[in-house]
Amino acid sequence: GELAWITNDLDTALAQARASNRLVMIDFTGFTCTNCRWMEQNMFTRPSVSSRMTGYVLVRLFTDRRTEPFISNQRLQEQEYGSLTLPLYVVLTSDGSYVAKADYTRDENKFAAFLQKGLTPTAAAQ
Repeated sequence: GELAWITNDLDTALAQARASNRLVMIDFTGFTCTNCRWMEQNMFTRPSVSSRMTGYVLVRLFTDRRTEPFISNQRLQEQEYGSLTLPLYVVLTSDGSYVAKADYTRDENKFAAFLQKGLTPTAAAQ
């Protein structure tokens, strides 16, 4: 099955995370991002990755347009997480606290380990 994504609405994702006692994974992405599409088609579909992603509230924040909300999404990515690289993945607690981040990789084990950080109770409590 397809993963359920919220689009361009971090506040809704955080509210859902609070209601379901889960963390949020932000996918900073772009409409024209080739590496983003590769991750979606080749990494997110791998069982070791998709099984971990189901433990999160998933939100895609698009950053590559010159109108709102894309400008604000890009500003958030740059100011809070120090990067404009696409894709960028960030795990947050339901109150918006930072847990971990990762970027484009073809290493399944590396990406699965990143996702696991947010699913480990001690990491989520930090």
